[in-house]
Amino acid sequence: MSHLCKKFFATPLKKEREQRKAMRKTFVTALVLVLLSVLPLKAENGINSPYSRYGFGQLATYELGVNKAMGGTGIALRNQNQLNLLNPASYSSVDTLTFIMDMGVSLQNTNFAENGIRKNARNSSFDHLAIQYRLRKGLGMTIGFMPYSNVGYNYSQTQKVYFNDDPLYRDDDAVTITNKYVGEGGLHSVIAGLGWAPFKWISVGADATYIYGNFDHYIYNQYSESTINKRTKQYTTELSGVSFDFGGQLQFEKAKHKVTLGATYALGTTFNNDVLMVDYVVNSGTSALSSDTVRLAPFAIPQSFGAGLAYNYDNRLTVTADMSMTQYGAVQFFGEPGMDRYRAALGFEYIPELITRKFFRRMRYRAGIFAASPSYTMGGGVSGPYEYGASVGVGIPIINGWNNRSIVNVSGQFIHLQPSAPNMITENYIRLNVSVSFIENWFSKWRVN
Repeated sequence: MSHLCKKFFATPLKKEREQRKAMRKTFVTALVLVLLSVLPLKAENGINSPYSRYGFGQLATYELGVNKAMGGTGIALRNQNQLNLLNPASYSSVDTLTFIMDMGVSLQNTNFAENGIRKNARNSSFDHLAIQYRLRKGLGMTIGFMPYSNVGYNYSQTQKVYFNDDPLYRDDDAVTITNKYVGEGGLHSVIAGLGWAPFKWISVGADATYIYGNFDHYIYNQYSESTINKRTKQYTTELSGVSFDFGGQLQFEKAKHKVTLGATYALGTTFNNDVLMVDYVVNSGTSALSSDTVRLAPFAIPQSFGAGLAYNYDNRLTVTADMSMTQYGAVQFFGEPGMDRYRAALGFEYIPELITRKFFRRMRYRAGIFAASPSYTMGGGVSGPYEYGASVGVGIPIINGWNNRSIVNVSGQFIHLQPSAPNMITENYIRLNVSVSFIENWFSKWRVN
């Protein structure tokens, strides 16, 4: 009888163990393939913004799928089943036996408007890849790869210059000047961090981030008169360096109520790489007549400060708010001064029921809003555009025979860039973000009584 019982119970357990083993091999293989495919990425940035000509370009954020749906909040978010790069202190919340891998992409349509003229551009981009697991009790580790900033634009301006004041001959003596602006490149970041909770109510964490990449900005001056020499200015640099970020979280809990306070600080770093402006003069035969190279002030990642507050009720309703300030005013970008950047965001998440067979009541419904000031100036003391945005999204649980915690996060964002001076380009983004958060038990021991 005992032999039959052992055989009866061993067969399904053996099959389940084999399924889990095969699934883990699949995860590892997928992770290796994704890492091999994304680490060589350079300028595949998926943007067409003229404003990426300034500063670091269009700044990316360390927001994952959950954060994007909640207005970019996350400094005070803490969930054992959610990976959160906005505060390394949150890493300690990962469950003892849990391994999390999160990866995401986005699709966007950008509408450009200037003086009554509108134009659309569509792009796609890789957003992030991150993994998180627990090293020991109260100690979690996270590794991630994602963009830091993106540069991508190609536009031109034309004007006529007249050499004869007589109205009868002005058009005959007109010379058309075309100024063409082209830029490409961007920065990428590789993140490794630890989060430690010495006690249940407090957690601290730190990230080391390796930032690397390059920028190339070109200004071409061309003339309709072939006897006039052409001029090209190239602003170029290749950057690499390490920055350090720190975070803390305090959590207060009573019955079904939880309040979490979060704070972050980024140390900042100065890149040692050359920042150059090369000025060429070229004749009609494309032969260089002269060139001049000027060395400019180095780029730097400035200090930043952030604070957040989150309230959670019954593990179903979460309301959170963030504020941050980054001291871009202390750095220069190709000789142009930056501006201190302020950002405020508000987000919420609601789960109707934690345990239910009704699919739509298990989904996570999210929304958020944010506003941010510019981080750069555009010459002549003109600041960059202000940024406003709103988002909505859902977390769709993956439910099957071996997994009921993994989540597909889908969100839509509307982002408006409002110029600070008249007759400048207004940009409106409609962005679709999709990420998958694989959550699996990897280190459990099997027991048969």
